[in-house]
Parts: sequence; C-alpha cells; structure tokens
Amino acid sequence: MDDNRMVIDKVEYVRSRGMFCLVLLALFAQFAAVESPGQESRAPQKMRTRPQLPNIVIFLIDTLRADHLGVYGYDRRPTSPRIDELAREAVVFEQAYAPAPWTLPSVVSMMTSTFPCEHGTLDDRHVLDKGLRPLAERLTMLNYATFGFYANSYVSENFNMDRGFNVLQQSHATGGKMAAKLLDAYPQEPFYLYIHNVEPHTPHGFAPLHTDGFRDIPKPRRQEIKKQYESYRSLTRIDFYENNPLGTTDNTDQQLLRIAALTDMKSDYIELYDAAVRQADMRVGEVIDVLKKRGVWDKTLFVLVADHGEEMNEHGGWLHDQSVYEELIHVPLIIRFPQAEFGGRRVDRVVSLIDVMPTIFEHLEKPGFSRNARGKSLAPLLRRDADLPEEDFRVISMRINTKKYFRPGKELRGDVNIVVRRGQWKGIWNVEPDTLELYDLANDPGEQHDLAKENSQMALVMRLFAQDYYERCSENARHPPVRKIKLDDETLDNLRALGYVD
Repeated sequence: MDDNRMVIDKVEYVRSRGMFCLVLLALFAQFAAVESPGQESRAPQKMRTRPQLPNIVIFLIDTLRADHLGVYGYDRRPTSPRIDELAREAVVFEQAYAPAPWTLPSVVSMMTSTFPCEHGTLDDRHVLDKGLRPLAERLTMLNYATFGFYANSYVSENFNMDRGFNVLQQSHATGGKMAAKLLDAYPQEPFYLYIHNVEPHTPHGFAPLHTDGFRDIPKPRRQEIKKQYESYRSLTRIDFYENNPLGTTDNTDQQLLRIAALTDMKSDYIELYDAAVRQADMRVGEVIDVLKKRGVWDKTLFVLVADHGEEMNEHGGWLHDQSVYEELIHVPLIIRFPQAEFGGRRVDRVVSLIDVMPTIFEHLEKPGFSRNARGKSLAPLLRRDADLPEEDFRVISMRINTKKYFRPGKELRGDVNIVVRRGQWKGIWNVEPDTLELYDLANDPGEQHDLAKENSQMALVMRLFAQDYYERCSENARHPPVRKIKLDDETLDNLRALGYVD
C-alpha cells in the first residue's frame, strides 16, 4: 500500500472512530509497559550471553551537528578521523534526533528517557525532578561505579544532575589525561563514565590558532565573531534575564543586525566550528586509547552522541534553541558494543536519544531497569528481526521555549514545536498558531519546501498525532519548583563563557 493510500485511510479512520483509536494503533508498540527492577520480564530475544556486566561510556559533544562528521558524509574538511575510525567497528544511527534543541532539556531527556513536556526541566529555573530516576542512579542499583566530567554547568549538581554519580566534576575539556587519572584513582569495574565536552559550542574560543588541514582565522576576526555571537545571544534573552514576559522587549531590529553580521562572517565561523569539532574528535580518540591501554575497551559499551546541533542561518537564525529544523536536532549517535558486536552496521530508521537508556539496559539483559522509559530499545534494529514492523508515526523531538524572543520567529512558529517523523516525512506542529510544516527529507534535506498544502492528508494526520501526543504528555507533566536563579560564581562563569547568561 503506498504512502498516500495509507494516509487517506488513517484520516478516514480518525473521522469515523475518533482520535483515541488512531493513537492506540500508532503508539501501541512504542509505549509498551516495562517491568520494575527485580521483576521477571517476558524474556526478550537475547543479544548474547555475557559473563559480566560491561563498562559503559557516554561521550557527549555539545552542539555537534551530525552533518559535520565524515561518517555522516562531510567531506569539506577532515573534522573527525578518530570518530570515523570508531564508526567502522560500531553501529551508526543515520537518523538520530535530540529530544530538544538545547542542552538542559535534551540531556535530562536522554538521561531519564522522557520528553521535555513530561520532565518539565525547561530552563535555568528548573532542576531534575526528584521523581525521575536518571541513568546513573539506575546503574548504581547494579553496583556500577559512576563517574562524570562536564564542561557545561547545566550538567552539574546545581541542576540535580549529579544524582547517582559517585564523582561528578567540572573539566574544561576532558581527554586522555583526565580519563587516565580517574581510572587510576578508581579502578573498580564495572564503571559508568559520562563525559560532556563543549568544543563546537563556542568555536571561536576552542579552535586553536592553527589546526592542520584548516584555514587559520586571525585573532581580530575571532574577536569580532565572539562580539557578534555574544551580543546576538544576549539580545534574544533580555526578557528572560530581567524576569519579564517574553516579548516585553522587542529588539528584533538589533537581532537582525547581528544575524547579518554573523552571516557575513559565515565562512570563517564554519572554519572555526570545524576546527573545534576536530579538537573534540582528538579527545574522543584519547579516551578510547586510554581504555585500550587499560585492557577494558573490548568489555566497554561506548556511546558517542551530541545533545543538539547548531544553526548557521539555514532558517533565519544563528546558534540554537530557536527552532527544530535538522541543523538543530539531527545529531550523531554511534554505539560501539563490546568486542565490536554489530560493528560496521548503519541503521537508517528514525530514533531518538530517549532510546539510549532502554538500549543500554536491554544490552545488560536488565530491561526492567528501564521502567517508565518513554524510549524503546534499539536492539531489534541491530538484530534485524524478520518481523520488524514498518515505521509508523513517532514524536522524536520538541521545543518548549521559555527564554528567547524574536518577533518573526514568534509570529511564524510560536514557542512550542512538536516534531513527528514517519519514514522520509517530517512534520513540525507549531502549537500556538496551530500550523503544520511538512518536509520530504529524502528530496529536501534542507527543509526549504513546505509540502503541507500539496500533501494535506499527511499533514492532517501528523498534526492530529502531534496534538494528541502533546496533550497526553502534558497530562503527565512534572512541575519542578520554579526557583530564582541563584548559582555559585563558578557556575555563572561557566554559563557566561558558553553564552547562556549575560
């Protein structure tokens, strides 16, 4: 049955039976209940019998676009030799999505396997809700030693992100030396190591003055980029900083001037961005080398991921958190299993970072530890099950804006945007204006041609699906207590360096 026929049938089904039945069909497999830790599960097909639990490493590179890595087809500059090498013995997920277009809600989503509309950690005033159990806390129940390094303070104890970690400390950029020092001090196994580096986040600061294979950008040019970058970001968030309703201050004209200035420097900005990616890649390689030197590489599950991407005026803006187009939510997800199991496979199914936790626990043969996860294990995609169902509609990302204001964006898209995927189709439901943007990513990967009018049936089903999902998710929403922003000087300095606070 072709796509249009299926869509038409689903529209008729909506009309005849109501939204509830459609959602039951679409979500039945996606939101199956899981058992509590310690309960017997309905034995899933095992991936392999293992004598002991593997070590787990999640290496997250903040603000890394998938399309700027060689393994994802980037060939303009040598940005990622070590990551490309890793990919050859790992599983590459070609269509992986960040749950949100900026760090705090995205990382909370990945660590708890819930979307922002449920976990409610939306901005600097919110912390990880005590009712949610993050990955590190779950792993301690399996006697994992848990360690973390972060260069972005949104992943710190100030936001309750230290829950479950034996050691969680700030590091400007974690590489081999820091990893080796940690493993020397805490040699126990199994261990869980979380590394969160930020090189591409502020490329004018992280990219060295000279990187082999890259064009040098003079210091005065870097300083001008930094000036426009910081001014633009600050302008977008003035009302949030001053605790005013968004839109109280309309500085759209000033923002447009900064957008134009950054766009004039786009070639140099991308050069710095790519050089910063190369620095991040180098540190990935260093950590892998340490694991190999200590003889634990082949018993380690290694996850390479990003929390979101970066816009460089593809859709009228710069930096992140202003939309949910591909440049902001399409991220790398590369999983290297112990002993290179499944190595070399590429998976083209649509997945979300909320799937990482369930995948880890199924690999550990402990699926009950994914209790209350909204994601789903990616194991069936790796086993290539013969009965793998056809892709259906799925919410894979969302933006719930509480910090930024730009009048054209507000009028066009509003502050809440829900992303739905099915096969090659991507829908963006803009909640406040109640509009649906529809893109054919197979033929329009840059999302320049909205096909909602040409394919009205698909647009209708995606809008109804997104609307129902958002309503159901919001009914289960947690509401972490809103607090005044009182952070220590070190945290403020870190967030200021990253451009998050003025």
